[in-house]
Amino acid sequence: MNFLLDTNAIIHLSRREAEHHNKIKEKLLSNAHKFEVNICISLLSLYELEYGIAHTDNEKVISESRRIIESIKKDKEITIFSLTEEGAKIFGEIKEQYRKNKGIGKKALQKHNIDLIIASTAIENRATLVSQDNKDKIFEILKNVRDDFEWEDWTQ
Repeated sequence: MNFLLDTNAIIHLSRREAEHHNKIKEKLLSNAHKFEVNICISLLSLYELEYGIAHTDNEKVISESRRIIESIKKDKEITIFSLTEEGAKIFGEIKEQYRKNKGIGKKALQKHNIDLIIASTAIENRATLVSQDNKDKIFEILKNVRDDFEWEDWTQ
């Protein structure tokens, strides 16, 4: 089973002092006991981590983020999904489905682009998206309109 960890899940799992570290770690181990688990991330998560580094002057955050990025790059058991043409097609479809369902305009919809791209990557790779980031119930709506989208919040 493929689990695509969103950036927030990666951070919580990588930082022992993070609020949801233990919950996410326990859920990951629980799933590993049930079936073969493949941990995956989107290339966009690396982009978000790099932005976090550029955005802060906090040396501790910079150091921890660099450590997370380097450990992801070195870990042979983590699959990094790149962006693809098929993913772009899925993105267009689910963004329109979400827009129609929410009845929102294009400008308001832009704030969800990264979440929708990561969800597209999960759909394309038949992975369950693990994220606590459910702004405007975006992932709940996608689960209702797409049979091929799976999402779990491991912080609950």
